[in-house]
Amino acid sequence: MTNEELITYFENKELPEILRLDRASTQYEVTDSVKRNIEMMLSNTDAGRAKHRLTQAMNALEAPYGGPEIPKL
Repeated sequence: MTNEELITYFENKELPEILRLDRASTQYEVTDSVKRNIEMMLSNTDAGRAKHRLTQAMNALEAPYGGPEIPKL
């Protein structure tokens, strides 16, 4: 997916406050995080981490994680 496609995906998407990305990761303040990562991706042509985080968020929105949590010790 290109940078432009990712930006277009998030432009009109209603985002939750908290998003569980996978078993070990939860993203808080999703709207702010998406904005920061888009800005970082636009300002830096080699912003692979920002693109990766946006892709993780997109995948979590499309297929929410519903599995078990990490067991507490």
